[in-house]
Amino acid sequence: MCQRGFVWFKMVRRFKRVPNQPHLLFNDFLYRLRVSSELTSPLRVRVTDKVFAKAYIEERLGPGHTVPTLAVLETAAAIAAFRPGAEPVAVKPTHSSGRKLRIASDQEWQAAIPEIQAWLEHDYFQHSLEPNYYGLARRVIAEPWLDEIFTIEGSVHCRAGVPKVVTLIERYSKARQSYTLDRRALGVSLGFPTTDFEIPDWGFFDPLLAAAARLSAEFSYIRVDFYTDGQRILFGELTNLPAGGTGIFYPKNGEAIFSKVFFAPPP
Repeated sequence: MCQRGFVWFKMVRRFKRVPNQPHLLFNDFLYRLRVSSELTSPLRVRVTDKVFAKAYIEERLGPGHTVPTLAVLETAAAIAAFRPGAEPVAVKPTHSSGRKLRIASDQEWQAAIPEIQAWLEHDYFQHSLEPNYYGLARRVIAEPWLDEIFTIEGSVHCRAGVPKVVTLIERYSKARQSYTLDRRALGVSLGFPTTDFEIPDWGFFDPLLAAAARLSAEFSYIRVDFYTDGQRILFGELTNLPAGGTGIFYPKNGEAIFSKVFFAPPP
């Protein structure tokens, strides 16, 4: 089955509908992006790689805006020889999605080495057929596990350089909520049910929107992923296709609510 046919079939099976044109719903919009040639552009491919995405963020915003890099490991031998040090580290493949480990000691690292080495053999493109993953270098990146004070993670959905919807997630309970740019809760979320939680400090919000606009300026769509302690912001990744373009919204009418805000013209 060709890539376009695979994506069409997956959409119909998941949502029991044919993707609409013009775009009425967010996943239909992502479908058109996924089957276009845009995902094979050098820029899209570049920011898919987690190492190069961090470099792009620093180019657009300046140094100090991403989670620091401790090591980029390219071989099984390099993985076996690396030691994480005293603080916990986050380890993930640079060429894949959905894989991440928290390692807090040398003992845990030693136990995880076979799994981490196996990542070098994993081809996410073969699993997903998302063309921006095709041919990426297979590497592993190690970063410091962010301090507990960074209690919120989230993402900004941007369309043509304009932030549209912000999702905030309490980092440890995973409670989540989506917001408009004027901080109005939408009562929807993508992938997991919504759970309200208190945002103790909104000082990060306006700077986040300004940074997301700069990071998304060259894309028809991009999701900007970040962490915050309420004031400081660190950016983690840039996501081309959330949930591969077939994410389930909560509640049942959540996609329609989200889409109304996402496609609304600027005020």
